[in-house]
Amino acid sequence: MTKELLFSFKSPSRDDLNVYGFRFGAGKIGYPKIAIISGLNGEEIAGVFSASQLVHFLQERETLNPDLINGEILIVPSVNHFALNMGKRFWPLDNTDINVMFPGYDKGETTQRIAYKLFEVVKDFNYGIIIEDRKDKADCMPYVKLIDSQYMDIEGAESFGLRFIHTKKFEPVDSGSLLYNWGVWGTKAYSVVFSGKKHLFQAESDLVLDSLIRFLSVHNIINFKVFGGYKSDLISQNRVEIIKSPKAGIFKPIVKNGVQIREGDLIGIIYDSLSGEIKSQIHARTDGIVSCIYSYPLIFQQTIAFRIVKFN
Repeated sequence: MTKELLFSFKSPSRDDLNVYGFRFGAGKIGYPKIAIISGLNGEEIAGVFSASQLVHFLQERETLNPDLINGEILIVPSVNHFALNMGKRFWPLDNTDINVMFPGYDKGETTQRIAYKLFEVVKDFNYGIIIEDRKDKADCMPYVKLIDSQYMDIEGAESFGLRFIHTKKFEPVDSGSLLYNWGVWGTKAYSVVFSGKKHLFQAESDLVLDSLIRFLSVHNIINFKVFGGYKSDLISQNRVEIIKSPKAGIFKPIVKNGVQIREGDLIGIIYDSLSGEIKSQIHARTDGIVSCIYSYPLIFQQTIAFRIVKFN
């Protein structure tokens, strides 16, 4: 393993932005190259943790087995350190999102230049994985996200062995994402999405780490045997039942992610935040599996409280 300074930016008021990568393997002929990126925004602490744990796993295993690595692996655990350190989601100097700036512009604004320098490093890899979080306040089962386009690779997404593969309808903003631009440049790319804003979910982090190791094993990038994982279900938005809170108040979910529920089951309670009385009960409107639960104790009326993946 080598730790490399991939690129650096001078800062007018802080330390330089130094983006490091951990490179494993020299890339044997006939084996693929893969880049794994996290920390494009400052709330992806769980993603940074999972990427760092993968670095630790590979370093430890390579010490025990010098023939562990077949292909070439580049792991970039964090890109947007400034936002990460300040507890901000976006680049703190102008509040812009790096992950809408790809493939970047070397003479543009700071986040455009960061995207450009990162993309120059990772654009020629066979596979690309982004570990990212959700934008909303929700705890969700880890899943693979693909943009519904000519570039999506469903077969490759199944290699993670996660329970769901979600195909996202293409929107104009996606044209600036790393996931989409990797596809345009010929890289088979996937996003692994899970929760973890400003704190860690140990069980989910372990599941994501296992899925990354499984992908590397299935594609013969590493010599390491793993269990098969789930036979992933391919879902789109029309298979997800959204249940909103009928009232504002203190939210108590009754179920956990991953459980099967039936139509009519009690899944959540809304309490009056002052009197403690039950203001409303939330019942399932369909049979399915709970995939996302609102994660903050206070909830507003019409806020999405649950996402249920409906059975076919």
